[in-house]
Amino acid sequence: MALHDGLVNWPLLFGCILVGFGPLAALFFVVIAKRAQLVILALSGAFVWLVAILVTATLWQIIPPLKTSLSATVPVGVVVQEAFRLLFFYLYTRTELAVKRVTTSSHQLPLNDVTSSLAGGVGFSVMHALLMFGSLVGSSTGSRGAAFSSSCESIPLVFSAAISTLALTALDVALMVVAFDGYRKRSALAVGAVFVIHMGVALSVGFLATFYCVLR
Repeated sequence: MALHDGLVNWPLLFGCILVGFGPLAALFFVVIAKRAQLVILALSGAFVWLVAILVTATLWQIIPPLKTSLSATVPVGVVVQEAFRLLFFYLYTRTELAVKRVTTSSHQLPLNDVTSSLAGGVGFSVMHALLMFGSLVGSSTGSRGAAFSSSCESIPLVFSAAISTLALTALDVALMVVAFDGYRKRSALAVGAVFVIHMGVALSVGFLATFYCVLR
């Protein structure tokens, strides 16, 4: 991502950062940052997602077939993440009453599933975006020139990754909202839809190594 004189193309870099993280940052500052409880939920969601990834990495290390089979690794990762999503909801329900008891201001609304699921979804998606897109952004500040994918030679890799980050973070938040509603109502349809969508997206992204970018 360098210009002809070797300097970083900062407008492109910052533009890609805004594409990837801008909507998520707006959601955080407009909805979540105004309430300390939601900030705590977002941080908790980020921690839970990170633990889920660490568990997946541990399984990848101790189960040899996972090291050579992407078609096995991806489903395992999705199952682990969904299990930790359920754990996050369980912890949320355990602390919900305690949070309501300490909410004494008559002008402060109690926690509800919609805002809480948004906060948890932001936590999940922030960690996902940082691990997926943050390292690429960091490597793009060098002077080695712009990186391009062989299957998407028309745009820089960092820009196509920013678009993917935007889509996947929006999906993370949406799935958390649907999952919270499904858990609360004990709806097997909603919970199953979350799992199927998550699995389908993970498999499709995982197997798009050859056809990474298809833009018209």
